[in-house]
Amino acid sequence: HSPQCCTPPPLAPVSTKPAFEDTLSTIALPPPGPAHYTARRALWLAPVPEAPLPPVPSTSRQRLEHLLSMPGAVESEEVWKSGVEKVWKGLVAGGRLKRRLPMNLVIKILHAGWIRDPETWPAGEVAPETDDNMNEPLESQSI
Repeated sequence: HSPQCCTPPPLAPVSTKPAFEDTLSTIALPPPGPAHYTARRALWLAPVPEAPLPPVPSTSRQRLEHLLSMPGAVESEEVWKSGVEKVWKGLVAGGRLKRRLPMNLVIKILHAGWIRDPETWPAGEVAPETDDNMNEPLESQSI
């Protein structure tokens, strides 16, 4: 087997890290078998460059983070009308965010929208503290 089969491709300039499948598509691997496995494993285990530091959050993201960090933010109409509603409408319409948001913010935005959507979260309903009753047999649960 040739040494080229196990050498990872040259690294791209400081852009985003390519997905493993993208890396695989740029390499000539041996035919299926032990050599193929060894070459693919070497690619998988090859160190990847450090990701560049994330950019400074935009002012709109900082504003969202501030709004959603307040106590009771998810339930607050003031927070909802201050920008969360607009982001939620874009998300549920299938729109793409202009900039990435951390998952914890996305979850808070979706939660805020769900409690305002009568089809998703009936008015006045409160989420149970625990779902321990899910472990009980169906016969013992009140339906």
